[in-house]
Amino acid sequence: MNLFWLLVHKDLRAELRRPEAVVSMVFFGFLLLVLLNVALPPGARLAPESAAGVLWVAISFAAVLGLGKTMSREKDNRCIDGLLLSPVSAETLFAAKLTANFALIAASELSIVPLFFVLYGDTFFRAPAVLAGVIILATGGMAATGTLFSALTAGTTRNEALLPLLFYPIVMPLLAITVKVTGMIFQGEPLAQYVSWLYVMGAYALIFTGAGMLLMRPVLRQ
Repeated sequence: MNLFWLLVHKDLRAELRRPEAVVSMVFFGFLLLVLLNVALPPGARLAPESAAGVLWVAISFAAVLGLGKTMSREKDNRCIDGLLLSPVSAETLFAAKLTANFALIAASELSIVPLFFVLYGDTFFRAPAVLAGVIILATGGMAATGTLFSALTAGTTRNEALLPLLFYPIVMPLLAITVKVTGMIFQGEPLAQYVSWLYVMGAYALIFTGAGMLLMRPVLRQ
């Protein structure tokens, strides 16, 4: 656990020194929300599921900008060799990178989600505790998937283009479920109507967390 927290602290401290990833994620999320809002006719109101789609398009597009940063930083100048020679297991390294990516995405969501309600109306603001749980589950799934594929694409000459091509087809089922559940929350549906989907989202995050821990060492040695 000491090694795990040391790696997490290292990644977050490096990001705080040059917060270009979080700034670009927040700016891109803001830009998408504003552009989609401007595209609406004056006085028009989005349906709840359409509003949920707008929110998660902004979050997912912003997230993919930051997912590759923590791993590409290690591949630069072969810094990853030092980590592989250290007493840090591949599983610990994956867990630390996942935690750092989760924190980066969550930091951007703290700005993107409030702006969504400002632009699209507070009538969608229902069951905030449940909505927060959905955001945490979806963020965990995206962070686990993104960490695995960022390790796979880091160091390649087309990292920025290759990561979204691998990431989105795999994470699309999670995003589809998340949009559906978020739309039901915006409609004011009771928890019993969508609680089974929350289990699926949790299972997705656990499956890709386990897959990442199993595949991390061979991926890093490529």
